[in-house]
Amino acid sequence: MKVHGAAVILGMVILHVADTQDGHWPVHTVCNSNKISIKYRSCDPLQDIGFTLLSSCSQIWTKAITIKLTLPLRKSIDEFYIAVDLTFLGDFIFHYDESLCLPNFPRFTFCGSKKGEMIRVVTSLSTLKIPLKGIYNLMVYGINQDGFQIACVNATLEFH
Repeated sequence: MKVHGAAVILGMVILHVADTQDGHWPVHTVCNSNKISIKYRSCDPLQDIGFTLLSSCSQIWTKAITIKLTLPLRKSIDEFYIAVDLTFLGDFIFHYDESLCLPNFPRFTFCGSKKGEMIRVVTSLSTLKIPLKGIYNLMVYGINQDGFQIACVNATLEFH
């Protein structure tokens, strides 16, 4: 009887999760003002990412802003590489690759973090010096030394 009851409860939990998840993570709003709107969604099917703007949206054009990124690790990162793609109206305008962690050159405190640890990065970004208009799509991918996807984010930046 206990096994049957446990199976029913487990089935209800699984059905509830399947019913409420549409296969995508929710869209998170980072910033929404009359000048700029920033939204993002994790494109990793297994985990979401926390991204917070610790400064006001209006500061993007006037002073450096502070951001915070939080992410649980499913694999260790002895080496960590990111790729950034920026598109405007579907047209590719920018690509950037960077090695953030190398075996003998750990540039950040999260380099060498192990599976199961939580990464928290707080950093400042300089002001936006180019007056932008329109809707931009920003894709950021992060992989480790084994080619395992550590993070994937799809962001929409709308400048009014």
